[in-house]
Amino acid sequence: MNDYMNENIVTFTKEELADAVKVPPVVEQDLRRIISDRLEQCGLYYRCFSRIKTAQSMARKFDMKDLSEEHKLQDLIGVRINLYFDDDVDICRDIMAQTFDVIEWSTSKRSEDEFKPAKLNGVFRLPTYLKEEISPQTWNMCIDDTFEIQIKTMFFEGWHEVEHDMRYKGEELWSHYPGFSRYFNSILATLELCDKSMVTLFEDLGHALYKSGRWSDMIKSHFRLKLGEAQLYPEVEQILNEDMSRSDNLAKRIFRTPRPILIGQLLSRTRHVPINVNTIIALLNESIFHDDRLTAVFRKMDVFNDGRDDSEAESRHYELRPFRRHTVFQMVTRIDGNRMKTDEEITEDLLFEESAKLIWRWLRMKYGVLFHNMPEEVTSYQAFLLAYHIEVKYRPEDHVMKMHVRHTDPEAIGRIWYSEACLHEVKEGEGTRQEQTPGIWIRIVNGYAQPDQEDSATVEEKSTNFSYPGFYKNIVDMIGVVSSLPCSGRRRILREEDAEKVAQAIMDPERQFPLVLIISKDDGNGMMDEDWLMQFRVSDFTRTVWRYAHVLCCYEDVGRQILKLAGDVRFSSEPQVPRFYVYWPDGTQDDYGADDVENCAFGRHLEARGDARTYDIVYGGQAFYHKIVTDLRDWNVNANMWKGYQLDVMTGIPD
Repeated sequence: MNDYMNENIVTFTKEELADAVKVPPVVEQDLRRIISDRLEQCGLYYRCFSRIKTAQSMARKFDMKDLSEEHKLQDLIGVRINLYFDDDVDICRDIMAQTFDVIEWSTSKRSEDEFKPAKLNGVFRLPTYLKEEISPQTWNMCIDDTFEIQIKTMFFEGWHEVEHDMRYKGEELWSHYPGFSRYFNSILATLELCDKSMVTLFEDLGHALYKSGRWSDMIKSHFRLKLGEAQLYPEVEQILNEDMSRSDNLAKRIFRTPRPILIGQLLSRTRHVPINVNTIIALLNESIFHDDRLTAVFRKMDVFNDGRDDSEAESRHYELRPFRRHTVFQMVTRIDGNRMKTDEEITEDLLFEESAKLIWRWLRMKYGVLFHNMPEEVTSYQAFLLAYHIEVKYRPEDHVMKMHVRHTDPEAIGRIWYSEACLHEVKEGEGTRQEQTPGIWIRIVNGYAQPDQEDSATVEEKSTNFSYPGFYKNIVDMIGVVSSLPCSGRRRILREEDAEKVAQAIMDPERQFPLVLIISKDDGNGMMDEDWLMQFRVSDFTRTVWRYAHVLCCYEDVGRQILKLAGDVRFSSEPQVPRFYVYWPDGTQDDYGADDVENCAFGRHLEARGDARTYDIVYGGQAFYHKIVTDLRDWNVNANMWKGYQLDVMTGIPD
C-alpha cells in the first residue's frame, strides 16, 4: 500500500487486490436474479447485465480516485439495467429502493445546451448473506460492502460505451474541433428526443385506440408491459361497451390510470400473476374501480389462475426419478481453539459454545431473510418454506448440536443443496477410529441432490462444485481445528524438532487432512531451492487448500528423518530430492519429482473471460498446481468420512 501526499488516501496494486478480493460468481448471479425477478413480476421491458470488478479495474480506480477509509470503492459488483421507455427509469428506481437498502442516488448533470447520457446511479448495501460469500480480506482494502446499479434507456445505452471511451476518456480528440463536438451533441439530442417521442407515440396511439373501442389494444399501448396472449373475456368486453354511455366510463378510467399504479399492484401480489388484459383490468378493479359486474366475472373465471402460457414443457409428462446425493465437501475434525484470541481458559464448554454460535450466525445470515422468526440466540429450531428447510437440535448440557438445511438451486432446475453438521464432545474411551482423542469434534457434509441422470451423455464431476459451508470456514479461521496437526494457512518450514510429530501425523488414523510434504535442497545460500517447482507457488497453494489439507516444507536432512520415522522404507535411506509427497488419510501416498512437475499438463475449465475462452491447457508448474488441488478435492468428496443423516429415508435428523 502506497501513501500519497494526503495520508488518508490509499492505493493498492493489481496483485494485492487480486490476492485479497475474492467474489464468488454466485454473488453477482444472485443480485441479477433478484433484480430480474422483480422486473419480470411487473412486466417491464428491460435488459439486465452485471459484472464483478477485476483487480486491474480496481487498481485503476484507486489511482484515479481519492479513495480512503472515509471514501471507499463502492462498485465492486455492478449491475446495469437498460430500459426501453424513458418513463420506466423512475419506476425502476422505486422498485430497486423497495428491494435493497439504498445508500445514495446520483444522476448525470446536464446544462440546458449540453447533452449527456440520461443515467441514474444507485449505491446499495449488499444483502448480508451475499456479503458473507466474499473473502473477508476484501473489507480491509478500502472497499465498501455495497454494489452499484446503473439505470438508463436503450437509446443511450447504444452509444454510451463509445462516448465513454472516445469522449469522456478522450477529451483531447475534441479540444480543437468544436464543430465536430457540436455535431456529436446534435446526435445525442436526437437520441434524447427519440426517448421522449416513443412514450408520446404510444400514449397518442392508446388514445386513438380508446376512441375506436379497441380495448385490448388500448391496454397494450397505454401500459406498455410484456403481456401474455390471453384474449379479453367477452363478458368484460360487453361490460366496457355498455358502460360507454357514461361520461366517466370504465374504459376511460382504465386509460387514465397511470402506469405506476398498475405496476405497484403487480408487485404487491404475494406471487407472480400472468400479466394480460384480463388480469390488468381485474387488478385495477380490485384496487380502484370496485365494479360489481367485473368482480362477478373475474371471480367466475378465476382470473389470476387463468391465462398462463401452457408450454409444451409444462404439458409434457415427466417420469419421476429418485434423488441421488452428491457430496461436494466433507470433514471430521477436532476443534482445539488454537486460533482463538481470548484470555479465558480454553475449555470444552468454551469451544462448544463459540462453535455453536458461529454455526447459528451462519444459519441466520443465510436463511433469516426467509424465516423471520429465527431467534438471535442458539436454540433448537425447525422451519419449512416450500423447498427451504432448517432443522437444528441443540443440547448444550450434553455438548451436542445437530443441523440440517436445504434449499433449491436458482440456476440448476431440480437440484437441491444441503449442508449438515454434528458438533459434539468425544469423551475418554468413547470415540470411533476417526474420533479417538477426547474433545469437541465436528462432522460436516456439504452437497446437493438431484434426480438420477442415467440417460444423460455427460456426468458432472463432483469436485467441480467443491465448496465448504461458511460456518466451517469461520470455525477454522476464528477458533482453529486440528487433524493430527493444527490447521494453518501459513507456509510451514519444518525444523529437526518437528520431524517426530510430523511422522506421527502421517501414520495417525484420526487424520482426515491429506498431508503434503515438499522436500527441497539448500540452494547454497541457506535458502530453500524451489526452482524445480517452476510456477507452483507454495504459499499460494497453501492458502488455497489449508482448510482441508496440511502443507509442509523442509530441507533434505529433515525430510530424510521424517521419512525414516514414518516407516517409508523406499526412501528412508537415500530419498530422491527434491521430492513432492502426498500422504492420504487412507494410508496410501503419491510422490513426484522435478520431472513430474516439468512434464505435467492440465486442462482447465475457465469462468467467463474477456477472450471468451472456457477451456485451456497449461503446462509445467502451473499445471502441477491445478492437478494437486484437483486431486485433494477429488479425494475429499469421494472419501469415506461422514455421509450425513440420509434424510432421503428419514423424516428428521436423529436426537
